Amino acid sequence: MKLLGPMLDAPTYARARLRLGITGVGVFVVLSAAAAAVGLPGALFEASSGGLLDDAARLAVWLAGAAVLALPFEFLGGHALPARFGRGHLALPDWIFGWLRGALIVVLVMSVSGALLIAAGKYGGRVGAVGMLMLVALLLVGFQSLLARLVGSLRRVRPALEEVETELRAIDVIPPPMYVVDSPDEGFTGGIAGLPTAERIILPVRWVGTFDARTLALLIARRTAVVERGLRALGLAGAIAWTGAAFALASLVPGAGVTSVPELLTTSLWFTVMSFVGLLVLPTPSRAAALAADAFALEGLEDRRDELVAALGALDRFADDEPERSPGVERTFHPVPSLGSRTRALEAPRAERAPWHLARTAIYLSIAGLNPLHRLVHCNAGRPDLWVFMPADG
Repeated sequence: MKLLGPMLDAPTYARARLRLGITGVGVFVVLSAAAAAVGLPGALFEASSGGLLDDAARLAVWLAGAAVLALPFEFLGGHALPARFGRGHLALPDWIFGWLRGALIVVLVMSVSGALLIAAGKYGGRVGAVGMLMLVALLLVGFQSLLARLVGSLRRVRPALEEVETELRAIDVIPPPMYVVDSPDEGFTGGIAGLPTAERIILPVRWVGTFDARTLALLIARRTAVVERGLRALGLAGAIAWTGAAFALASLVPGAGVTSVPELLTTSLWFTVMSFVGLLVLPTPSRAAALAADAFALEGLEDRRDELVAALGALDRFADDEPERSPGVERTFHPVPSLGSRTRALEAPRAERAPWHLARTAIYLSIAGLNPLHRLVHCNAGRPDLWVFMPADG
């Protein structure tokens, strides 16, 4: 109950989720550093390897234990806090089933990734392991839609979009292939999936039911600009580079390595600490990219500024419903600017290139390095539908 108190007593849902994220991430970062410092992986697992499947099985035991440790925070984020603040949420049995399914799939993916890193490390050392990590990251990008459906309760639907397509033609926008997905989580934003040159726009069916064809076309035009102007490719490149660099540095810490289960787990613990650093420094370029995407969306459509602001306001209400934040809180914790920040920026829009969705893409890709923080941040703790497609800025 002491853990529950500060969150349930928060003045708003957004403040409660932020407190949850700070607490959950902080606890796991401290535990990771402490476990690495005392050599816990070496005390629990032998350094000898029985092969790929044996390594994957031993990693799965560790990762399942981490999932159990995360469960109190995820229960708060996925069920208790939404219920307390009157936000949409699943019934408890449905939430438990969804969390269990998603957690098992993630443990499986991370275990296989870890076993592949060890195999690559045995043959190619740290360079081989980092190369394998970046290959797994590319696979996570390429198969993001499939993994999202396996982890979450997402379901593809086929609503009529003829009016939207007519509106897109009217503003000379030809989007990548579009898929509409149904999710019970009101914070699901979809996103952009696939490797560069093979992108797909993933739209929530809630948007189709909320916005008229004209407004929905404007939001699709925004995502199309993110792809065509290179913001998304830049964000992917930055996220993969950050993931590889953080893992490489973590593997250099004494006791860490890439050739056995204890070594890799020690590396993953320090990688978790490095990922926490990313949570602090990567939101700044991510916010810049969000503002740039807003500006690109209005190029040639400056008279529709108020329409875009209204749409962004609706998206904010789907999320945490926090249209204004203090500069310090936004700068430190939020990769998506507040509605107020975005509205003010659109008074003098600057369409510049920046790495779109960098911070949250990097956290998603950290699955490859066995980082448990990927589903403990304030935006997605306890929400399996958002573990793979983390909330985007529109």
